[in-house]
Amino acid sequence: MLQSLPKEYSESSSATLLETVLQLLVEQLRKLSHSGFFAADLHEYVKHLCRSVESLQGELHKQDRDVTLVSQVVEAIWRATQFLAGTTSNKVPYEFTYLLREVLHDWDLRDTIVTTSLHQAPDFSCQPAQMAPSVLLRALGMDQLLGHGELVQMGLPEIFQHMPLLCTPLYHEVAHYIEERYKFVPALLISHPDDVVNAVPDVKVFNDKDRRDRAARMHMTEHFCDLVAAAYVGRCVSDYVNQWDRDPSFRDTHPSAESRAGVTMDFLLGRPNPVVSLLTDAVARARLNIKLECRYSLPDVHASFSDVRPAQITSIAELHGLLPAADEFLRLALDAESDLTGHNIASVPRDKRARLVNDLVEKCIRSFMITKAWHESLDKKAIA
Repeated sequence: MLQSLPKEYSESSSATLLETVLQLLVEQLRKLSHSGFFAADLHEYVKHLCRSVESLQGELHKQDRDVTLVSQVVEAIWRATQFLAGTTSNKVPYEFTYLLREVLHDWDLRDTIVTTSLHQAPDFSCQPAQMAPSVLLRALGMDQLLGHGELVQMGLPEIFQHMPLLCTPLYHEVAHYIEERYKFVPALLISHPDDVVNAVPDVKVFNDKDRRDRAARMHMTEHFCDLVAAAYVGRCVSDYVNQWDRDPSFRDTHPSAESRAGVTMDFLLGRPNPVVSLLTDAVARARLNIKLECRYSLPDVHASFSDVRPAQITSIAELHGLLPAADEFLRLALDAESDLTGHNIASVPRDKRARLVNDLVEKCIRSFMITKAWHESLDKKAIA
């Protein structure tokens, strides 16, 4: 049986590995600094992150270094580099990234920088806020990233890269980031613990109080994220729950799919629901410049999409509403072909229509972005 290695040897070995990884990350970040990014703030962030890594290399040679904490920071930077690499102009689904940035701005989180990572798994995700490099670097007393934005790290399947209608789950995922920044649900559990448990009665099956409270927190968090998503894309969020939740039954971490869909529909239809009331009040008590309410407007896309041309979008509310509107049109294009007779889209093969509608959605978003940027440029010139 092998004896345990001396602590000094173990730490020296760890430091050597970390030093090698940091050097590789510096090289990767330097390459990224010459890449084309969709947003200018990403260039600045990469530049300062690279400086942070260089400073971290010096931290490894200090006698009182905390190797465990340094390794956590290195892991966070490694992960961030992965997301930053996925946000270069030739990879990022920037139309959808634009929508998520608008959501974060609504919630007064303008210090955020949305990054994406494309992967092969059929999952959507948002990395926890405390796993961002800036948070862990501050624990080491390093503030090179201070004031240069907080990363929002979103993961999505690569095959959905240019299929915005299939990316609506990202609205739910970005809501996890919003909740984590403001901690609405933990505040609810302090101010209204019994009301929360009564609002999600499934958790009462747990006799252990700690487990019951933990399940209640997770269930309310999932409901909050569903409601935020529904506020921007309507019933699309319920479709996501039913289609993508591979385990629709009740469990510790998630309410049942039936419960989630029911709460979401009550929210959209204005029906009384204790979960909706608690979460709406929690947002109101936070005194933000936003209410938990529907924030989208459905544009009329039928005439334009039937003729295979983008629809004109005139507001941010319509931009979000474009997704449920296009989703409804796609259902029509696939299930009610007789209604399309005489229109250009009728000549498009059925198996090509989903791709076509998603392409039209991207063009609509792109056109709105260009028009908005043009007007903002003219406004700045007028002020100057």
